[in-house]
Amino acid sequence: MPLKLKISGTEVEVKMKPVGNEIMVPKPDIKMRRADTEEPLEKVRVVADRRFLWVGHGRELASETKLIDPETGGHVPSSEALEVLEHYNYKLLDSKADVVDEKEMGDFIEYYYVDEKGEEHIVRPFDRTTVLDIPEENWVPSTVVDEFLITAMYELYAEKKIDVVKLWQEAEKRLKEDKVGVATYSHGHGFISYYAFLCPIIQGGRFVWLLKLTDTKVRLNHLMEIPAEVKIPVKEAPTLQTLPPIQMVISPAKKKKTSQS
Repeated sequence: MPLKLKISGTEVEVKMKPVGNEIMVPKPDIKMRRADTEEPLEKVRVVADRRFLWVGHGRELASETKLIDPETGGHVPSSEALEVLEHYNYKLLDSKADVVDEKEMGDFIEYYYVDEKGEEHIVRPFDRTTVLDIPEENWVPSTVVDEFLITAMYELYAEKKIDVVKLWQEAEKRLKEDKVGVATYSHGHGFISYYAFLCPIIQGGRFVWLLKLTDTKVRLNHLMEIPAEVKIPVKEAPTLQTLPPIQMVISPAKKKKTSQS
């Protein structure tokens, strides 16, 4: 459905479509197995709490091995029931569907993926990022952030006065330059790493740094030609041509522990 846009006294009919996107970080299909026996392991989502509603009656059903109406004790066909998932959690199962304690297994769990050539690569989860190191060449125009879909944002602040002063000095410098920092970040304990934009913000006479995380770049599919009669010079925002390298998933695997007899 067309959308009417009113700007500066003029009215224009425009179309609206979702912005395209392009995943910017590697996300191979990570598999798990025992490091000693190579028995496959699988992390699955297990129902922890659920309930059944009787369609057309609005009553909750009691459930044993069959569904029954708790008021009459009568049997209710499964075709008339609606299962509602209340809670779930994750369990690690072996090939026989026995639950495996992931923490207890520790380094005896091996992670790997198979590439397009069918070759296996042993990997390990990312460590949590503890240092954001942003060299001078990684400070880019703030408009670069518009090229990405932000998936999460965090406030970065300090409590010690001396650290607040240092943060403000850097924020003031970058605000005057209209620049943001670019780094990479991982929460750890998994195989996801993000691009991270470090942005200084002033609001109500106070300031804070925002850490904006993304793994997806915007792809514009409906750019329009600029009419020839436009004479006002338009300054185009520079695009970010290079990004800090994302820590590849094929990082060196930890050395396996060997059991002692």
